[in-house]
Amino acid sequence: MKWKSWIGFAISIFFLYLAFRRIDYRLLLESLKDANYLYLIPIVAIIFVNMALRALRWGYLLRPIKKIGFPNLLAGIIIGFMANNILPARIGEIVRAYIIGRSERISKSSSFATVVIERLFDGFTVLGILVAVLIFINLPPGNIHFKKGLEVAGYISAALYGVIFVILFIIKKKTIWFLKLASLLARPFSSRLSEGGLSNILSFKEGLLSVESAKTLVITSVYSLLIWGVFACAIYLAGLSFGLKLSISASMLILVAICLAMIIPSTPGFIGTYHASVTYALILYSVPAEKALGFSIVFHAINYIPLTLAGFLYLWRHHLTLKAIRQEEEGGSETQGA
Repeated sequence: MKWKSWIGFAISIFFLYLAFRRIDYRLLLESLKDANYLYLIPIVAIIFVNMALRALRWGYLLRPIKKIGFPNLLAGIIIGFMANNILPARIGEIVRAYIIGRSERISKSSSFATVVIERLFDGFTVLGILVAVLIFINLPPGNIHFKKGLEVAGYISAALYGVIFVILFIIKKKTIWFLKLASLLARPFSSRLSEGGLSNILSFKEGLLSVESAKTLVITSVYSLLIWGVFACAIYLAGLSFGLKLSISASMLILVAICLAMIIPSTPGFIGTYHASVTYALILYSVPAEKALGFSIVFHAINYIPLTLAGFLYLWRHHLTLKAIRQEEEGGSETQGA
């Protein structure tokens, strides 16, 4: 296990401690026993609707490179989520770019560029929701530390996405200058790395051309709002399964808390950070800690298990293995052109 995996493991343990401390396990088991699990059926359906919307958005961004059929796009999305659930370092983002590049014979670097663009749209959409929640919605009193934590995480996320946006802008608009800089930085390590890296950057730039027009920006933004709106509906239904009638603001706050927690390094599947963020968001609305933790366990499981199983099924259909995916992470993150 690499050092970064150990760090992620330690962070997950810490957040699990935060989630489970001072919990009455008898009350936790009662909350899990009393939950109405029939609500999980529509939640699973919503999760896969969410995946379908992500596939449609990705296909729209990939269109300048190649028009790709919906089934392959959906397979790439679900395999990517499965990889994020079981492999470290969010390698799922690389995996789905590899999958679509392999199946459609397009540049993996160009495909990966569209994945990065997707994540930027997701990030800025969630940050917009956070701003709306903090400014326009009156949150319940108490737990000021959680609110401050959201604000700090929001600032860090905004800075991170801002840096990524600037880098992408430079690659797209100042390509020659960026190539010279990249070549200079890579040369001390390996001339082969330098040459391969330059080729990858040029292919990567092709993927950035997907956001050339205002129409593309608008349509991709609409898809992003739909994706997160659908996810908020899943949160609301999960609340009903525990007898909670969550308000729109509460559902949105939980959504934001989950997304910000997923930025924190952790084990694959976001164990611990996911559970603590959901638990403390619900406690903010005076939900008992045991019921809040029970909600977080069930909601995490219903997002984790179906997508992981579906990802393995798609992986089998593509004649790939986890060993091949690990090789993609370690040697070869395949970012060469097809």
